[in-house]
Amino acid sequence: MSSPIAYAELHAHSAFSLLDGASSPEALVARAHELGLSALAVVDHDDLGGAVRLHRAAQEVGLSVIHGASLTLEDGSSLPLLVRNRVGWGNLCRLVSLARTASPRGAPRTTIERLGAHSEGLMALTGDARGPLARALDRDDEPQALMILGRLVELFGREGLRVEVFNHRLPWERRLSERLVTLARRAGVAWVPAQGARYAHRDDACAYDVLTCLRHQVTLEDAGERLLPNAEWGIKGPQEMAALFPGDEAAIARTLEVAQACAFRLEDLAPRLPRYEHPSGGQDDDQVLARMAHEGARERYGPSLSEAHRRQLAHELSLIGRLGLAGYFLIVSDIVSFARREKILIQGRGSAANSVVCYCLGITSVDPVGMDLLFERFLSEERTDPPDIDVDIEHHRREEVLQYVYERYGRDHAAMVCESITWRGKSAVRDVARVLGLDGEVSSRLAVEVGRSEASEAAEHLKEGGAARAGLDPESPTTRALLDVLSRLDRLPRHRSIHTGGFVLTAEPLNTVVPIESASMADRTVIQWDKDDLGPVGLVKIDLLGLGILTVISEALSTLRHSRGIELDLARLPTDDPAVYEQISRADTVGLFQIESRAQMNSLPRTRPDRFYDLVVQVAIIRPGPIQGEMVHPYIRRRRGEEPVTYLHPDLEPVLKRTLGVPLFQEQGMKVAIAMAGFTPGQADRLRKVMGFKRAPDHLPGILRDLWQGMAERGVDEPTRLRILKQLEGFASYGFPESHAASFALLTYASAWLRHHFAPEYLAALLNAQPMGFYSPSTLVEDARHHGVEIRPMDLVFSRWRTTLETDTDPPAVRLGFHLVRGLGSRARERLERTLGAGRVGSLDELVSRAGEHGLPDEALHVLARAGAFRTLWPGRRQALWALIRRLVERQGALPLSRPDDRPLPLPSMTLLEETAADYANLGLSHQVHPMTFYRRGLRDRGVASSLDLATLPHGTKVQVGGLVICRQRPGSAKGVFFMTLEDEHGMANIVVMPDLFERDRVALVTTSTLIVHGTLERHQRVINVLAHRFEALESRGGSEHHRSHDFH
Repeated sequence: MSSPIAYAELHAHSAFSLLDGASSPEALVARAHELGLSALAVVDHDDLGGAVRLHRAAQEVGLSVIHGASLTLEDGSSLPLLVRNRVGWGNLCRLVSLARTASPRGAPRTTIERLGAHSEGLMALTGDARGPLARALDRDDEPQALMILGRLVELFGREGLRVEVFNHRLPWERRLSERLVTLARRAGVAWVPAQGARYAHRDDACAYDVLTCLRHQVTLEDAGERLLPNAEWGIKGPQEMAALFPGDEAAIARTLEVAQACAFRLEDLAPRLPRYEHPSGGQDDDQVLARMAHEGARERYGPSLSEAHRRQLAHELSLIGRLGLAGYFLIVSDIVSFARREKILIQGRGSAANSVVCYCLGITSVDPVGMDLLFERFLSEERTDPPDIDVDIEHHRREEVLQYVYERYGRDHAAMVCESITWRGKSAVRDVARVLGLDGEVSSRLAVEVGRSEASEAAEHLKEGGAARAGLDPESPTTRALLDVLSRLDRLPRHRSIHTGGFVLTAEPLNTVVPIESASMADRTVIQWDKDDLGPVGLVKIDLLGLGILTVISEALSTLRHSRGIELDLARLPTDDPAVYEQISRADTVGLFQIESRAQMNSLPRTRPDRFYDLVVQVAIIRPGPIQGEMVHPYIRRRRGEEPVTYLHPDLEPVLKRTLGVPLFQEQGMKVAIAMAGFTPGQADRLRKVMGFKRAPDHLPGILRDLWQGMAERGVDEPTRLRILKQLEGFASYGFPESHAASFALLTYASAWLRHHFAPEYLAALLNAQPMGFYSPSTLVEDARHHGVEIRPMDLVFSRWRTTLETDTDPPAVRLGFHLVRGLGSRARERLERTLGAGRVGSLDELVSRAGEHGLPDEALHVLARAGAFRTLWPGRRQALWALIRRLVERQGALPLSRPDDRPLPLPSMTLLEETAADYANLGLSHQVHPMTFYRRGLRDRGVASSLDLATLPHGTKVQVGGLVICRQRPGSAKGVFFMTLEDEHGMANIVVMPDLFERDRVALVTTSTLIVHGTLERHQRVINVLAHRFEALESRGGSEHHRSHDFH
């Protein structure tokens, strides 16, 4: 009986070889394990982005993996390198980093000299048909091939080099393989068989063909020889490889020798944080942290600490010291301190707000002892993953903080985390449809059908009728190919972007730990791993996140300080203002952080928050998790006194009392385990991570069994234990960190307080911070106008780039800025500011003269004229535009366009309707009237209600209501229900569209800007909705066609 064949695949590409691999690292590992391979090497093109995913997938099934990359050489050939040890990993990371940073973006190249400098610890393969050796032989240049092979021997040694030979059942490749084997023997270099796999299964070949077409920017019909000639580029098992290389058992065995020589594992990395250099010199990090924390405690709490605060501070400092994390806290504190020195508004959030050390260092703004938060949600002895501190920064000044980190810790030791952007519905459909030869109109209809779903969800939706609605035959080969490819592209990386704020720092050069590449933004670098890849290799992340509401609050406070002499501190705003809570309870929350969505506005009149902790709950409860966990309605009923507050066990009352017996927060789930089963906080945090179980009590693994037994030992009866387990089970999907909610609630309250007491300052700051939030500037302006804020139009005499305040009235008026004008870019901004910076403009001629001096383009002046910015210099928008054109032509030396007496042409003045339409076309809003004003008479004659009328109608009334569509939502937790918000001159109307109606009228619903909705009015607990039955589009009027809604579907 013959012994089993052992084979290691030494050359495979995953989807991280962007557009040159059609399977995820996990799929390649699963297929290799299924086929019985001894090891698998993945060598993506100039990329190690899939390394951690490869490592984790292999660990799960017990497969050996070899890390590597195929480097593109200067001549465009590709050379695979395999990692033998930690030194080799560092060298490969350096090589990939240099290829990415020292070459033109998107065209990484590696020089032979660089290979020579960084070859230690690496093994080279000669590559497939794209390799330097095969390319020379393909040109029949055997001397060149021998020279290349000799050079590779010089660089890597004979033991560090293998000639690759392939067999994809192609006659030309068989001849090439024979020549490669001959060449290897002549040079004394061992050869190995390999597959050069581009995908896991044969069935993935079509998806790979589509990716190939996208790479070459051709259709499938025109691809020709750019496509692989057959479907033999999948992973193959040992028996099939042996059949492809009969009589070459020794060569197949050599693949195992290579696998054994490449023993590096990612666990060997063990990166360290950079040392925090503190002014005091001799003290170690633990001593410095303790001193700074105690100093901060005196600032936060006063000279005498309570026993609870003293005990918690000592406990945290002791644990941080044992875990060797003091340097991490000092580095975050250093970054926050820099921001505060520079007057940049900054605040920590997330689980870090559970830490009193973070609070005393000024990183977070919530007192965790005062709020009874659980430190072990953030850090415990039992946790294996590193801590993660999230810091929010006013987004217009975040770059200053990022550049400080680079300068303080060195560009060789700091970089941002990447985000792998996967194939999503709209982009995937458009790309695949284009390759398959579908025209642009069909692609657009398909994109509207699938929205923002994942690629596989898009495929399923199209299969269930979306393709037919878009005009495709569901049974045609093209449609079937489209759906098949979409499903195979699901969650594969499409390209790489920068994470919203993740930063990693290391003591050793970072490019010896992970490859670094230049980001699209100047002065930024990014690693090739995303946030989920960091924990398994021990990299600690600091999230430096831009948050628009901090920009708004910072500017509003600054404006109050300079314009009214009012000095306010965010940390000291009173959080008990009844008028603020009353406004929130009316759902008067447009422009307010976290509570401006339609779901929040529907909830607020029912929950009626009247103290700060109510806002903490409000921030957390209107989210997909609590909704899906069916926690929202019980809380609201109890809040309204419609059902009694009860607890599964008396010992749970202290844990759940503040949320009326309804568990909402992850910390509460942990406290349940502590109270009911005697868990330590660290055990409770472990439990939090495995709460998503659905098993009988006698099959509970590990810590869950401990929970069951701990409750039993404390006399909890079995029915109660089962109910508690069932309640805890939901925390895996919906539990929200209480500390995170508290941090956000502070900003929610601050935004509400500022808007209530200083509405003009708040609006100006909000407009200057755009884009952010739930609503467009037009809705923000309309809402402010309803609150009595005077809005003044943009004007070249009075306006500046940013929206400003004019204090000739009390309260101040808001003067719109040029940043709202559509079509003015950053270059125009700089030149316009210089043009206006020499003092107030006195005439049109002076403006044209200054614009010429400062290089402001004529087109920018045309845009400003069309937007009505010349109203003081030259009354009448049409007249101003004509006068401007005349002067610009004359400035260029052409024949004068002036009439002999220089009187303006008798152009008709714009009507209010035309003015409003021009405002919306050029600004997206109007300071004058709402476009629905021009529909009102006709709508009233037809019996169409306004948003104001809805408040007077009883439940169940059949109604028609019309307006601009300002927001569309289709949240995953709503089971297919689609929500729209219509806006008219009086306010807003909430529209609910059931799934079947949405599917029937999807295209009209997501593309039409102005609608009449026919439906039934629903009134429930002060909340009014219209359940839609049908729709009709309104013709454009007053610029309504230029309105842009904010869509989340």
